[in-house]
Amino acid sequence: MTAETEARVERRAALGVRDRWWCIGPSSLVGSQAVGLTRLGIKLAAWRDKTGKVNMVEDYCPHRGAPLSMGHLTDGRLGCRYHGVEVAGDGSVAAVPGFPECSYVGRKMVRSYPVVEHFQGLWAWFGANDQLESAIEPPPLVFPSEFTSPEWTGFPISQTWQTNYQYVWDNVIDIMHPEYLHKDTQYFETGVANTVVATPAPTGFMVRRKIYEGDNVEIMEFIDNGSFWFRVGFYAPPGCGPGGNWRVFPLATPIDEYHCQMTVWRMRNVSGWEGDLFRFMFNTKLEQYNWAIVQEDKEMLEAMPPWPARENLYQHDIGPARLRKHVRDEARKQCA
Repeated sequence: MTAETEARVERRAALGVRDRWWCIGPSSLVGSQAVGLTRLGIKLAAWRDKTGKVNMVEDYCPHRGAPLSMGHLTDGRLGCRYHGVEVAGDGSVAAVPGFPECSYVGRKMVRSYPVVEHFQGLWAWFGANDQLESAIEPPPLVFPSEFTSPEWTGFPISQTWQTNYQYVWDNVIDIMHPEYLHKDTQYFETGVANTVVATPAPTGFMVRRKIYEGDNVEIMEFIDNGSFWFRVGFYAPPGCGPGGNWRVFPLATPIDEYHCQMTVWRMRNVSGWEGDLFRFMFNTKLEQYNWAIVQEDKEMLEAMPPWPARENLYQHDIGPARLRKHVRDEARKQCA
């Protein structure tokens, strides 16, 4: 592989591989007005049409390039604030009010991004090329079982972090950092020599410690099934209410090379009144504890040098190393 191709691979990895569903953030991100946001280095405009469906297109008016996100909504279409050109959710020009006979009307002139809304979250499909039409038809978005089972409940939180998303991905598959970084907020038996074991799974892999004593991590898993998922399970004491262990799904999506959107679902195997109790306890008592842990990760990762850092990996880094290889293998397929 040439140096030029390798540079394109690293660039694609740094901004996120394509032909994937990426988590945009919580549903509350898009309300009654158009909003501008950036994901995978692409400026986007998102809005809800008259039915409440979320539309997402490139934030670029086909007339003169003005940001569509600054526009106004008319009958579910997004009108450019500069000259009024109206764009539909599929990226076609719906109307040119100042010149109705314009030949642009009815033509797809802006790239659109399919969006799925589920379980208080938004996911968008990013194709491998930047043409108006994606090279492949988006496959169905497959959710982990916790997102579709009526026996589980939960809710997301979301923040913008000032770091490359790959640092976050490394962190959430690094099973050895909690006993040091989180030793004051979680119970760990620190200083025990250990080995990390990585086990292949049907659509990814899992990591665990060879010695379990003092470890409160139940499961740590990476999944690539057309979208990227991280499933992390923590043991929860009885004082945290019914439902057994917590499951968290920390999903970091690149904004650009230096920022990412971190959206985390906190979930528990409860429903009905027990689900209501879990949400009440989390919002009134457990949220502060949870945020303390998240902020420790955020502070550390935002203090890291620009990606990539100078490193000397060892055995405990088997999870991040395997994850990075997978990302670059996928990036090479798209840069070949």
